[in-house]
Amino acid sequence: YQRRVHGALSWKADGSRLAVGSLCGALELYDCCLRKTTYRGKFEFNYVGPSQVIVKQISTGTRVVLKSHYNYEITKVNILGNDQYLVAHTTDTLLLGDLQSCKLSEIAWRGSGSEKFYFEIPAVCMIFNAGELTLVEYGDHDPLGSVRTEHMNPH
Repeated sequence: YQRRVHGALSWKADGSRLAVGSLCGALELYDCCLRKTTYRGKFEFNYVGPSQVIVKQISTGTRVVLKSHYNYEITKVNILGNDQYLVAHTTDTLLLGDLQSCKLSEIAWRGSGSEKFYFEIPAVCMIFNAGELTLVEYGDHDPLGSVRTEHMNPH
């Protein structure tokens, strides 16, 4: 039995690492995650908690912290639209983000799983689902609006 005395303990702000310092001057750094996955060889998803995923672009090293404001478990993450836009699902919400501007949104959502996402407007995501078009501005947690329609063409 070896007894260790720790003098300091600190979490990284995004929750991905834990630093432990001892009274003797030793420093131990722990990588904390539930799971890590690679997405299409271009992105790394680090699930640091059920409701938080760190999305890292492997080529540049840039990172975005994706977190559900309602603490719902993030079940699925996709990168769409020429690797610029992030779409993630929870049981009750949809998380959308622009990876270049780092603007993220979370809206209440009960999707069918067959949603179509359009990213032609730089600041707005268009979502077509079951005859309804919803517009979401990146960085805003409420949809700009919704309209019923049977036909959708973003052009």
